[in-house]
Parts: sequence; C-alpha cells; structure tokens
Amino acid sequence: MNLYLHFILVNSEFNQGLADDLNEGQESEDNIKHLWEDELLVSEPVKEFKIKNNAIYTLAGYFPDDKPFSFEIWDTTIVDCLTESGNQMQFAVSKKLLKKTEKIVDEKTNDTHLYFYLRDAIPMENPMNGVYIVKSDFPKELKKND
Repeated sequence: MNLYLHFILVNSEFNQGLADDLNEGQESEDNIKHLWEDELLVSEPVKEFKIKNNAIYTLAGYFPDDKPFSFEIWDTTIVDCLTESGNQMQFAVSKKLLKKTEKIVDEKTNDTHLYFYLRDAIPMENPMNGVYIVKSDFPKELKKND
C-alpha cells in the first residue's frame, strides 16, 4: 500500500462562524483554517503499519563531528511502518501538539492517508521529515543557537 502522512498546522484564530456567515462555510483570505500542510509519501510500498500512542520515540543520528547521539522523546504518537522490502521506518509527533488525527483508506487505489492536525499555539521542532516534537521536549544538545 501507499502510505501518505499529512501534518497540518491548524490556525487557532480561524472562526467557523465567520466563515459560515460570510463565505458559505469556507475559509477566506482573512480567515485561514490551516497555516500549512506537509504531505509525505513513505518512500517504499508499506506492508503494514501500527500507530503507537503514549510511546517513547528515539531521536538518533550524528553530531557534525560524527559522534552518535540518541535521545528519548516521551509522550509521542509513533507511526511504525514495515515496508514490503523489510525496512522499518518511524514517524513521530509529540502528543501535546495533536489537536486531532484522521485515517482515510482508499481501497481502489490502495492508498492510506493519515492526517495529524497540529496546534499552532505550542512551539515545535521539526528535525526531519515526519517528526514533530514540542520545543520544550527537544534535546538541548541539538538546539541551534537561537
């Protein structure tokens, strides 16, 4: 199956009543529903996936000097994928960021879409595609000098 992940930043200032009154329920230039959306297609066909709630995500990689790092990020929702070729892939979102989630399956095209609606009021870090971590939970050792 093709697995798409959609990360959508919800505009907390969107006013549905205003949209209903002035624009037939739709957003307008002055009343935007979503500030941005990142869409990601898993790079290989997915054999199966699991969604883990209240999980610990391990953010791992290498510092510029090639020293490895590994940090545990608590209270995340993880999409754990097994591809048809046997590769494991993970995507993660801090639970505090989630406003709601949604899953849509299209049997005809064998596509599955997972939607993660994110709160705009909580600062976040996006260290790599498909990973969104609350800024206060992000490892200090990895923060760029702001």
